[in-house]
Amino acid sequence: MVGHMWRFDAEVNFIKDKVDAGKLGKIIKTKGYGIHENWGPSGWFVQKELAGGGALADMGVHAIDTARYLLGDPVPKQVYAKIGTYYGDYDVDDTGIILISWDNGAASIIESGWWQPHMDGAEAATQLFGTEGYASIFPTLLKTTKGDLAGEYKPLMPEREEHCDQVIYTRQMEHFIDCIKKRTQPNPGFKEGLEVLKIVDAAYRSSEMGEAIEIQ
Repeated sequence: MVGHMWRFDAEVNFIKDKVDAGKLGKIIKTKGYGIHENWGPSGWFVQKELAGGGALADMGVHAIDTARYLLGDPVPKQVYAKIGTYYGDYDVDDTGIILISWDNGAASIIESGWWQPHMDGAEAATQLFGTEGYASIFPTLLKTTKGDLAGEYKPLMPEREEHCDQVIYTRQMEHFIDCIKKRTQPNPGFKEGLEVLKIVDAAYRSSEMGEAIEIQ
């Protein structure tokens, strides 16, 4: 199992249910954020030899997986990225903009970063733009043009004690333990983790080469 904990968040799953039910029509694009404002880690996180990457590998991976989960786990086909280091003295990235093209026709813009002076949304905040509506997570709302939810709709969700609430990690571990007991494959598992790492690898190569990278 791979620790993409936002798949176990109540607000994420509320919006996913609406997407799966076709409330937004065909999803054309998403925007997602994996950013820390005026903060960043230290230690092994900022050592490329140990961490492999910076803010994209730390924060961006969760924003990517959240977008992919909401879209129904499509396969990435192409990645273009601009990644750099601007806010600290380390050999990993602290700024990234990634554009992902999926095999279902949608495109996702993902921003990653540490020490940013501003962020457009909380960690894993995601916006979805469809042919019949719009949805966002953190803040969570729907705007639809057709059906029973036509207009703007803000669901009544449980109050969060903190953004990365313990409950999402608890649900994640409960699922993992249940899969062990039943000897079933967890989700997210190896395949879901690998698809995200393909995107991260392609993004670093794209930024170095200055061109879009096709994913086979």
